[in-house]
Amino acid sequence: MNVQSIVLLMAVMAVGSMGAASQAFAADTPIPLQIESNGVNFDHNSTIEINGQVGNMRDGTPVTVIVTGATGVVTIEQITPSSDGSFSLSVNTASPLMKYDGEYKIKATYGDAGINDVIVVTLEGGLVKQAPSHSGHEEGHHEAADLTKQLDYNISGGMVESITATGDDSLLVSIHMAEDDGELTITLSEDIITPFNDGSFFVLVNGEESDDAHQMGNKLMIPFDATTTDIEIVGTHVVPEFGTIAMIVLAVAIVSIIAVSAKSRLSIMPRV
Repeated sequence: MNVQSIVLLMAVMAVGSMGAASQAFAADTPIPLQIESNGVNFDHNSTIEINGQVGNMRDGTPVTVIVTGATGVVTIEQITPSSDGSFSLSVNTASPLMKYDGEYKIKATYGDAGINDVIVVTLEGGLVKQAPSHSGHEEGHHEAADLTKQLDYNISGGMVESITATGDDSLLVSIHMAEDDGELTITLSEDIITPFNDGSFFVLVNGEESDDAHQMGNKLMIPFDATTTDIEIVGTHVVPEFGTIAMIVLAVAIVSIIAVSAKSRLSIMPRV
């Protein structure tokens, strides 16, 4: 065997060894985050079992699992993985928030937005969601706590009609006159809405999760297009409307003043 043949054989062996090493390395490299469910299609009286695995554990960091569907956010859970990185969650499809047929997205995030995994399941045999009428939409806004004047925001490409508390854990920003693509920048105070444990909020634009929204501290920048009517910001708790709290505090204060005044008058009355 001449020198050229020997050199060629060594080169082929070296390339083969590098390929085998690369495959072995890829096999040993853990997937950052992975989730799976016990099925794809469910009825409205089932339990969706979600099992997941975290590849690189971080001390004290929970996995945030968010389920969204036709009504928006169905449930949000934060789960601390076990020592081997595994975690699990059960979702009951009999929930009133899952009464409509259609696709439901299950998204798990670990640590930051870049480490996530998504699966989609379909619910069948329930109700078909109808588009709400404009009058019903306005009525819902009227009944909710109005927080528009309590938040600092600015918007381009449209106007903010109202910002209301839709429940215990989210704010709904109603947009009108969105004639072009724009962006909503809003500063969120913990006196009004509190974030998740990692300091983040979850954003839905027209009922769909926003992949373009980004956050700096307690400030959210949310891009939207000309079809946008609603932006929902989800946290862990929304404080009730300040006016309601003020009335309660005022009532308690008045009762306390009356009680103290009555006691003072009794204490200064001369004894017979």
